[in-house]
Amino acid sequence: MLSVYHLFLNCEEVSFQEFTLNFGVSRRTALRDIQLLRQAGVLGVQWDRARKAFVPVTLEPFPLENQENQTRQKYLEKLRRLCILMCRMSWEDYEDGMNKVELYREILPGIPDRTRQRDFKELEKLGYSAWYEPGYDDEPGRWYYEIPSTYGLKTIPQLKPMEC
Repeated sequence: MLSVYHLFLNCEEVSFQEFTLNFGVSRRTALRDIQLLRQAGVLGVQWDRARKAFVPVTLEPFPLENQENQTRQKYLEKLRRLCILMCRMSWEDYEDGMNKVELYREILPGIPDRTRQRDFKELEKLGYSAWYEPGYDDEPGRWYYEIPSTYGLKTIPQLKPMEC
């Protein structure tokens, strides 16, 4: 799911062919994945007939769909947290060097530190990382972020670039 979101975060359109070639999934699975991201309130898309592809309408968070099934609700909440964090990390000003803990607390207030640690570990599996480099005596250190390229995810080494 996070790999699919990453693709939409970095591409102007995503076709069924791209899902099939890069993720090895059927059309039905692709539609299910898009639906889950919509239910999590992190991805709005529309089908463009001319392009024969899904076009992101919004990557800005919108209200999460409440689920009766508590397990599914918790899954969607986790998916939402991770996608919001991925999006914000990709927008983060590299000159700013904001502390990753402060960033997390700013965009996801009230979430426990243990959950934050788990979330960053989950993103590291994809290739998203953050690290701190101390400065010299007369200057402070700063945080750096490494965001994988569109097709540079660790979790899917067989990804094949298509036109974004």
